[in-house]
Amino acid sequence: MKILETRDLMADSTSERWDDPIDITKEQWIDLLQDQSITSKEDIVLLQLIYASDDYRATASQLVPFLKMKHHAPINSQVGRWGKRIVNGLNIQAPWQKYGEGVNWWHVPFLGEATKEGYYWTLRPELKEAIDELDETGEIPFVVERNIAEEIVPDASEQFYEGAKKLIYVNRYERNSIARDRCIKHYGTICIACGFDFEKMYGEMGKDVIHVHHLKPLSEISKNYRIDPIRDLRPVCPNCHVMIHRRNPAYSIDEIVVMMKDAASRKVLVHL
Repeated sequence: MKILETRDLMADSTSERWDDPIDITKEQWIDLLQDQSITSKEDIVLLQLIYASDDYRATASQLVPFLKMKHHAPINSQVGRWGKRIVNGLNIQAPWQKYGEGVNWWHVPFLGEATKEGYYWTLRPELKEAIDELDETGEIPFVVERNIAEEIVPDASEQFYEGAKKLIYVNRYERNSIARDRCIKHYGTICIACGFDFEKMYGEMGKDVIHVHHLKPLSEISKNYRIDPIRDLRPVCPNCHVMIHRRNPAYSIDEIVVMMKDAASRKVLVHL
């Protein structure tokens, strides 16, 4: 009866957080993610999905369809087992349960928040930084774009996952946050194809909003390919990015520009 009352109280509240500290550094997380005796391939896939979600957080229920499961219970068990392996491997203390007795295994890799939508897991900051570094070096490719959703025609050489809100599909070169930042620093945030400027249109909310497009076809990219953000990437708006990938191989930016000019010319002729 006491447990039921606690759950009712949590359901009525706006949110409740789990943010106990844990003694794991970024460097230790890097080692843990590369240690297959501790972090399985299934754990990496789950992390990829959460890493791709807004604010690096998701509920187990949101992950269910993307992991082809019927219920979130197996995901909870998987995370619990992973947390236990981490604690045993490092010989550290796991956070204690907020309610009841024992330790909270899922709270080892994640911070938590109980909301009306469900229990959100959020990557611990040190774990997120470890993933960033492994993704940058290519040792563990976290291949999905965060936050900005776009629909791109799939290519068999890439992977795709669905985030918590919408299908997201880009290659890891476009997703690479460091490469993206360097591209934008050089070219700016105005679409190089159509000239659309998010900040001019939407004000402060649109500042720094833009996609980046990889010019080199994936079929020509080897696993050891080193991206050059200025040579290989260009800033494009989501509309132009979608149109570029309406064909496989993708249209060039010059071809998209010609299409827009032709369409504009036809409109002028119609008005005349």
